[in-house]
Amino acid sequence: MDQSAHSQTTLSRLPNRVLSRQLDDASGFAEIFARWNGQFHQMSRGKFEGSIDVVTGQRVRLFQAKTNQAILTRGMDSQFATFIPITPRNAATRWSGCNLNPGDLIAKFPEAEYNNQTIPDTSIRALLVPVCTLQEMTCILAGGSSETNFPSWSALRPEPKAMERFERGLAELLTTSLRSPKIVGGAEGKSLEMECLRRLIDALLHPSVTEPARMREKNRRLLVRRALDVMHDRLNEPLTAIELCAELGASDRSLRRAFREAFGLGPLAYFRVIRLHQVRVTLKGARGSDVSVAEIARRWGFHRLGSFSNEYRRQFGELPSRTLKVRGRPSVNQGASVL
Repeated sequence: MDQSAHSQTTLSRLPNRVLSRQLDDASGFAEIFARWNGQFHQMSRGKFEGSIDVVTGQRVRLFQAKTNQAILTRGMDSQFATFIPITPRNAATRWSGCNLNPGDLIAKFPEAEYNNQTIPDTSIRALLVPVCTLQEMTCILAGGSSETNFPSWSALRPEPKAMERFERGLAELLTTSLRSPKIVGGAEGKSLEMECLRRLIDALLHPSVTEPARMREKNRRLLVRRALDVMHDRLNEPLTAIELCAELGASDRSLRRAFREAFGLGPLAYFRVIRLHQVRVTLKGARGSDVSVAEIARRWGFHRLGSFSNEYRRQFGELPSRTLKVRGRPSVNQGASVL
């Protein structure tokens, strides 16, 4: 079985669910992470208070754990690569015997064991990715090839801005999934997962993956034109950076650079703008009382109406409902005699 097929098989087995639980004993972690055959021991004294949030998405898993006591964790995950950002809330943890600093990134692959000891009042977030998925996405975002090989356990120091983007993406994916669990199995959940994966891979590769210092202007224009063709065919559905890179056979960085030179926006930001414009054109041309903003928004791939309305107002200075009312439907006096 080729790598792509293996990735699809693996991912199809991941159930979509969100779990949030308050814990009064460290053994509660062992129940949740039973597949690790893990050990979770409270190392400090006092009443235990903790919580765990686990999101099992379409392509990744992520978890957030908080404890008021020091915990020793040991175990092994045989399927997922695990990535843990080091923040001020977990920097004092001993990670496989190492002390790390905020801004570092732990990369642990299946053959490595968890062996961590926290201090009291620690919070940890982690992204877990099937190895085949990580390899496939890295290859796509590196422009068709990647020779990046990590040891089974490593502490990396990504470029700070790339690391900040990954941490924000991880926080957004976790927060949104916990707030609206129903998105996890849908298009929005997929889009958030893919963006978080893209940011992770950017942090892992930067600055080892770079495009040539001088990409000829003609080639950049051609890349933009090809991307616009793909976008035109996908106007009524979400499009992720990974899907766009795969379709074009271009690296994420090359594509973003070409779009920023052409439009001053990244490719996905540009794609959202042109879809918003399609919504506006449709709203202006709408006729009949049976047409709704929600129906038109969904037609162009916007499924979260609250977020859509805010984006629309930022873009056009008015709510979509006003565009539909003022621009689309005829006035109640239209056609009446003026004599």
